Amino acid sequence: MHKASNILIRGLLVITTVLWLTSYTRHTAIGIDHDVEQQDRILHKYYRTNWTGHGSIWIGYGSLIKPDDSSQLLEKFDLAAAFFHRKYISLEGKSQTGWNKLGFWYINSSEPRPVFWIGIPSWLPVQLLVLLLFAQKKYLVLRENN
Repeated sequence: MHKASNILIRGLLVITTVLWLTSYTRHTAIGIDHDVEQQDRILHKYYRTNWTGHGSIWIGYGSLIKPDDSSQLLEKFDLAAAFFHRKYISLEGKSQTGWNKLGFWYINSSEPRPVFWIGIPSWLPVQLLVLLLFAQKKYLVLRENN
């Protein structure tokens, strides 16, 4: 059991390290799209984990309303992903707090369309996984000595 968790943590560490190192110049996103029919329109919802291209990870959701187009199929459940694209989320001209410059974000807006995002620096998950590996190793050493 400990070996499997160790392999899982190390695998996640490799993945998050690659995403961290590329998160300053590339955009990667993983998520789900979901369409809901509402009378004469379509409510398109999306849930994402974004490595923004600005050194932070944003986790959240958004939605937009589209006119009902009967020629277009509804996506009741659609996996969505984009890997290592050139960054396209521009922060130029946007006022940023000191926390934003460090990689921490909180965006909750209903206009012009509903969005909710929480952002953390992209190096933070890497550090947490390293700490978890050390804690696991310390636990195993203590367990062997008892």
